[in-house]
Amino acid sequence: MVVTAKRNQMKHYRKWAKDKNLFQPAIFLSIAASSPYMHELVNTVRTGKRLEGDLPLPKLKNWLKLYKNPKRIGKELFNLMVQFDENSAKQVEILQALNEGAEFIKKNPQKYKSEYEKLTTDEKQKIYQQGMKQLEEFNELTIHDLSEEVNEDKRNKFMNGIKNPYLIFFFRVHAPCFMLYGTYPHMLLKKAYAGDDEALEKLIRLDKSIIFDPQISEIVHHAQAMKAQAKMTMIKKAFTSNPKSNFSRKKVKCLMGGLISYLSIKINQKLSAIEIRNLFDAVSLDIHGDIDQDLGNMVGEVFEKAIQRSRNFWDVILVDKK
Repeated sequence: MVVTAKRNQMKHYRKWAKDKNLFQPAIFLSIAASSPYMHELVNTVRTGKRLEGDLPLPKLKNWLKLYKNPKRIGKELFNLMVQFDENSAKQVEILQALNEGAEFIKKNPQKYKSEYEKLTTDEKQKIYQQGMKQLEEFNELTIHDLSEEVNEDKRNKFMNGIKNPYLIFFFRVHAPCFMLYGTYPHMLLKKAYAGDDEALEKLIRLDKSIIFDPQISEIVHHAQAMKAQAKMTMIKKAFTSNPKSNFSRKKVKCLMGGLISYLSIKINQKLSAIEIRNLFDAVSLDIHGDIDQDLGNMVGEVFEKAIQRSRNFWDVILVDKK
């Protein structure tokens, strides 16, 4: 049962975040709180259902082109956030400003240092206070989003927003692919083109329309002509089946915990497994009034190893090897 007062105050989360900088906890709160939604999204795909409903697909030719343009999917998700509501737009604006500042410092460290040293003490203090104000606002907006009940108007606005072909592809193929398989659809497709039968099976289980891709059709055509019975049996079974994977709430939260760990290391503020588990418990206490029951006995070394495995998962799919 949801305890409304606790949802509004988020006192357990605030206690967890107290000794940390403002930006880090807000991002990690968003990740931890997204776990139930990621679980629901992927499990609806695994069971042949659709979280976004029975939206009509784009024409086949256009649908298959979506495999070749993963960057556009990210842009459309970004646009959806901006258009969803005023709070989301503010969060995106703050993230953009922080990201632009970080990118400038990264690319021009000497120029930044030189310009910063020219500033007076008051000017430096003003910049610091502006930055802290942005971080505090982002933190409060994140808490507000988690505490607020989604009304019918917002739900309808969201459902209308995801009728975009790129977003339909994200919910039906892209997100389930990287959560279930630890890779992206275009990368699986590339492996399937190269003759990787495991990649081909995963793709067909996830998206039946992929058999109409010209190169995949050729693979199926030649397998049939060469009487490759094992391959044809695999293809037929994959076409009538859903993705294979054990995707429990516990697994999702371990994956999200691994992402939190991965990002904390990247910003040189590594969180221990204990701190990450405490975050999940704090969120659960604020929303449900009890510690996180999905993680159960995932404590100590057991949880630490799970976090490490999940961190490796994110390292593979988030790092551009090129």
